[in-house]
Amino acid sequence: MINQLELRHIELLQHTIGVTPKSREPYHNHFLAGDDHYANTDLKELVAAGYMAAQPAPAMWGDGTVFRCTPEGSALAISRLPKPKKRSRYDDYLHAEVCESFAEWLGIEVPEREYSDSFSRVRLKSSKATGEYCKTLKDAKASYKAALKVNKGKYTPSNGWHYE
Repeated sequence: MINQLELRHIELLQHTIGVTPKSREPYHNHFLAGDDHYANTDLKELVAAGYMAAQPAPAMWGDGTVFRCTPEGSALAISRLPKPKKRSRYDDYLHAEVCESFAEWLGIEVPEREYSDSFSRVRLKSSKATGEYCKTLKDAKASYKAALKVNKGKYTPSNGWHYE
């Protein structure tokens, strides 16, 4: 009889019903073990404690014993899983059926790239600011950030433009 369940007993119960910290729904309930299986002693202790039931394996599975979790064993195995992590906004985005970038999904206005007529210069433009045409994207980004800094506080989507 088990006086105190050890981690190895809990892991056997969890393995029997097929649960893990990432997959918390049981999808099967059996553990086939032969007479010389390394966990046979622990499995028999779980049967004696009432957390598992044992029966001879079907002929198609060969010799051995099939162990199944009882409802108490399944409940114990699931209750001992670590608490799931809080879902992040990025997890919500990954599970949402959307066709937009993460920044757009968050409501962030991503500046557009605008090229000059000769395609040798580029600038970044949004409703908040417009950068200067530059030879490299890195310079265009710096110009856009400088324009954002100048316009900071003058425009908000809820208030519109503020003229001083």
